[in-house]
Amino acid sequence: MTKKILFLGCSNLKNDWQKPSKEQIWKDVIFGQDAEIVNLSWPGVGNQFIFGNCVDYVTDNKIDYVYAQFTGLARFDIPSNDKYAIPNYDYCIKTYKRRYLCSGGKTGSWTGNKRTNQIFMPCYFNDEEYQHVAKESIQAVASTLWFLKQQNVPHNWTFFYDITNPATSDQELYDGKVDVFPTLLDKTHWIDKDPHSYCAEHNGLQQDGCHFLNSVYKDWVESIKDQINYER
Repeated sequence: MTKKILFLGCSNLKNDWQKPSKEQIWKDVIFGQDAEIVNLSWPGVGNQFIFGNCVDYVTDNKIDYVYAQFTGLARFDIPSNDKYAIPNYDYCIKTYKRRYLCSGGKTGSWTGNKRTNQIFMPCYFNDEEYQHVAKESIQAVASTLWFLKQQNVPHNWTFFYDITNPATSDQELYDGKVDVFPTLLDKTHWIDKDPHSYCAEHNGLQQDGCHFLNSVYKDWVESIKDQINYER
């Protein structure tokens, strides 16, 4: 029987130019080749986007397992009308039912567009505003985990980077950090080793210092397979 898997994340979980793809890696190591993976991940999105897609897709479809690879705390997403668009801005994104206007982080693509500067600058004007963005992002993660628990959907989760100790200074600049791991996040199915730190330690980051080389990402998946809450 084919099992249906839902992937939720940002560019670090979306398939790119590399072979094998991240979906294929998870099939090879965890799921088996007959699994069906629905991947709603997209570059630049934040945790509000992940939460919204999780609720919508799991409500509409029978899912056997969810892997949520949460993203940067500094990213902020605003639900928008399906036909809404900003000229010369690529991050008004829809991968399932709803469209979101996404900032991409403290120094995301919003900085290069006059209209998105007006919208997102107040979120990052000083540290007080950023801390509020980070709290909302963490709440979106907590809400995702609560929803999956209430729906009795087997799942695992992690952030793509270490939110308390990012592996690089650039990663902290782009996506933010917190001093203490949030106590409101349910760690029952948490993967306690994030892929960005693993890849940084094993020379497995691309030149941008954010994205992974899939050959090393596969090693990470191998290293955490005993933590995965999935039965073939």
